Amino acid sequence: MKKLFLVLGLFLSFGVSAQTSVRYYNLNVKRGYEESVVKTFTNFVENETWKSGAGILLQGVRFKNGVTHRIVVYGDPENWGIEGERTDDEWSLYRERMNKYTHPNPVDSSMGSIINFSEGDREKYKSARVYDVRVHEPAKFLKAWNKNVKEAKSILGNRRIGLVRYEVGGTPGATHGLIIYGENDNDVQVTLRKIQKTKAFNEYIETRGKVDYIQTYAVTTVKRF
Repeated sequence: MKKLFLVLGLFLSFGVSAQTSVRYYNLNVKRGYEESVVKTFTNFVENETWKSGAGILLQGVRFKNGVTHRIVVYGDPENWGIEGERTDDEWSLYRERMNKYTHPNPVDSSMGSIINFSEGDREKYKSARVYDVRVHEPAKFLKAWNKNVKEAKSILGNRRIGLVRYEVGGTPGATHGLIIYGENDNDVQVTLRKIQKTKAFNEYIETRGKVDYIQTYAVTTVKRF
């Protein structure tokens, strides 16, 4: 199964974490081949049986230079991937097709751990904003983050919000990714504005320690398995 994540020949470094592991493989899809990538991805993974807590999704990416899509793989590093194995011929055909539709290969793919991610309606809320940041005091930040998310629950509703720690690769200088989902870009923006007007958010800003915002971009889930 590990070959599934050799997207476009990218080298994987496998790590072990107490949290759920997550890996992001950025793609630059050639203009006009978006549907071909979706079809190739879907045909390759849709009939697989995933191990407990594991999954994979294809997302469209906007406002991130050189990246149009990304494949996200997540799961328990001790119980990773799918139940079966693919043949070498199947892998070769998959990589050959993906290579036809993508170029050049982005260089900031990454892997890390999901520190905190709320549950919610994944079908209704497929769009998200991602903030790649550098956290200078992780323990202080996590405490402030968790408190703010708890206080924002009534505003978020079934929208998901998450915190990811980058451990290999990623946006240069970033240590964490902050992710908030919504129905579309406008819904994400309106939700953020409501949260930012609360007393709890002001306390979060004051108590989280120094945080540098490195890059902000948007994603939309196209397929999830």
